[in-house]
Amino acid sequence: MIVLDTNVVSEAMKPEPHPSVRTWLNDQAAETLYLSSVTLAELLFGIAALPAGKRKDMLEQALDGLMGLFRDRVLPFDIDAARRYAELAVTAKIGGRGFPTPDGYIAAIAASRGNPPTFSGRQKWS
Repeated sequence: MIVLDTNVVSEAMKPEPHPSVRTWLNDQAAETLYLSSVTLAELLFGIAALPAGKRKDMLEQALDGLMGLFRDRVLPFDIDAARRYAELAVTAKIGGRGFPTPDGYIAAIAASRGNPPTFSGRQKWS
């Protein structure tokens, strides 16, 4: 199981995604890739906030297709994820670090299922 971060998914939704993201995604078995409900919420918000136009229309279509592909592979923020989030947040606070809340939720969802999330940045999760 690979839980994809919002930045990875949004990059893949571009008309011309970065070659390394496209190659990496193409190298994965589709059934091993998962989204979090947090990622869907971030994408839905980001697209809804765009002004009307071709870009918004294209992204809405891309997201509709993505939701169809991942219909059975969207992980919720549940009780186990809430517990893991608290653990991650406390560990980060004790270590003098922090992280954006949505990234923490995604990391917690992945961790609650025994997996680290796949981020495009350099986030480190313990």
